[in-house]
Amino acid sequence: MVKPALAASRAVRVVDFLAVHPGRPFSLTEIAGALRINAASTLSVLMALTDSGYVVRHPLHKTYTLGAALVAVGQAALVQHPLLQAAQDELALLAGELEAQCVASVLMGNELVAVVAEGRARRTEVGARVGTRLPFSAPFGAPFAAYGDDALRRRWLQRSHGVTTADRALRLEQALAEVAERGYEAGPQNETRQQLRRALETLADDPGNAASRAEIERLLDDLADRFVTVNLDLDEVVAVANVTAPVFTPAGEVVMILTANGFVAPLTGAAAVDVGERLRASADMMAARTFGGAAPRRPRQRDREQRIPTARS
Repeated sequence: MVKPALAASRAVRVVDFLAVHPGRPFSLTEIAGALRINAASTLSVLMALTDSGYVVRHPLHKTYTLGAALVAVGQAALVQHPLLQAAQDELALLAGELEAQCVASVLMGNELVAVVAEGRARRTEVGARVGTRLPFSAPFGAPFAAYGDDALRRRWLQRSHGVTTADRALRLEQALAEVAERGYEAGPQNETRQQLRRALETLADDPGNAASRAEIERLLDDLADRFVTVNLDLDEVVAVANVTAPVFTPAGEVVMILTANGFVAPLTGAAAVDVGERLRASADMMAARTFGGAAPRRPRQRDREQRIPTARS
């Protein structure tokens, strides 16, 4: 198996690091320290990025920020991936309507990456930013697993560093079945989620921090052990952290997920259902706009039952 060139991997890490801190300048020492790359190698990468215009070096402060050349790259990506432009337009409207932060994320390897973020989270300590990465692991990205094939579902159920017990696997499979039945996920708010958000924020500032990575693994195990979807059947106030709906291609594949979180006030079960249905409508509008007006094919119930084991399986 061919391994990526070390210099190329380091350049990607530098750009990713600067991208999650837009407008914030960093010195060579700060970048090298955060990424755990020696200063000489970091300088070499920064020089190449600066020469290409992807990074700008301040002449007096000797700090680095993203360069204007990346604007052209971003515009090219919007042309290449029209779903991103559709997400920007739709989520900007949706964030104001819901008085919440609305985020579009895609699955890249073993991570969920936020590619659009509109509005702000009112009732959570940390909101998502473009470039924010979450592990593709329970409870995050459930719609991808709920509608995905067996291999994708196994990736979500069984984390590489965690041990999935029979009880946990059954509970997670039941949660996925509920997500597929509703067409969206309603995740519960709890202190562990808040702790994980803070740990991820720390890791974004210091990607090489081994202690933060270990803490994230512990918190993910805790969340997976306790993950259930929120019961929305009763019209009473429920602790909803987020509502997440999938964007389908015409073939019925999930290509993106839309998440609303940080609501201005706690939601009743009925209000959370309304948010879920509103997200589904936005997802369908984006899909129709992107795929030439073709209506997305939602997997039929029979498809879902074939993909997702039941409690009796």
